[in-house]
Amino acid sequence: MVEGRGWFRDPYISFYWRLRVRKISTICRFPGRIYPVTLAALGFRVLALPVALSASPSLQAQIALPPPPVAEPAPSFPASKDPIQKRRLEREEKKSEGKKKIEAESIARRSQEAADKAKAEAQEKRPFYGFFDLSLLKPAAAVSGSRSNYHCDMTTHLSTYLRMFFDKDPSIAQGWFGVRVAPFGGFGTQNKVTARFAMTFLGPAIAVGRIGIPDDPLSDNPTRFAWLWSGGVAAMSKLARNDESFKGAPSDFQGSGWAYESPALWTEVRWTRITRGALGYGFITGVQTASGKTFYYAGLSASGFY
Repeated sequence: MVEGRGWFRDPYISFYWRLRVRKISTICRFPGRIYPVTLAALGFRVLALPVALSASPSLQAQIALPPPPVAEPAPSFPASKDPIQKRRLEREEKKSEGKKKIEAESIARRSQEAADKAKAEAQEKRPFYGFFDLSLLKPAAAVSGSRSNYHCDMTTHLSTYLRMFFDKDPSIAQGWFGVRVAPFGGFGTQNKVTARFAMTFLGPAIAVGRIGIPDDPLSDNPTRFAWLWSGGVAAMSKLARNDESFKGAPSDFQGSGWAYESPALWTEVRWTRITRGALGYGFITGVQTASGKTFYYAGLSASGFY
């Protein structure tokens, strides 16, 4: 070979190629000698490889397989810029808005149904056959004779009335009848003895009254006004416990059971505003008489009509 041309000018490369050419020529001359020796050497190295691997950790590290490639994580994008995240958030927002809209429509529908029902009840034409009344009152007492310094506690009266003629229009003044329960309590002095008293008046009632027509029958809550002037005669019951040390003539602090004290007459007047078709509230004032004492009272009343 000519060494002065091309890349054969490098002495190291020239020596390498000389050795390769000499080795190839030797194999071509003596194939029967070279092949068995080469195969034997190759088999020996293959059989000795496991032993060498177990004995030399450094050799294991040199021939170990490279680790699998690790996929780089996808770049993080803000939810507002990532189209997938953005669409997911939009779907969730639409789903939440849909639920809220359904709930709001359900609440509005129920509220409207309740309002329509209340309006229908308020506009319903009622016969006003009667009513019951509960009053919260503050009484005062005027006494005579051996009584003095009577002070009354707050009390409640209960009464109920029916119209005498159901076939008449309630907007026309007409007769009513009913029952009244009127307790009074407090403390005072009688026969130079100071003690508490408790009296309950019970008796029939007769009245004259009128329930007006609604101001605006087509409104959502038509209102009407009513008045009633009533009176009657009542029996009295003394319910207070008496002082055991008290002895003397009968008084307001002694006795139990029902009794009649002349004149035991009473009268009262009430003004009522009726709303929601059957609920009333208003003002009441009246007078209750008994033997040697007269009770004056005034307060608020709550009524239910039917």
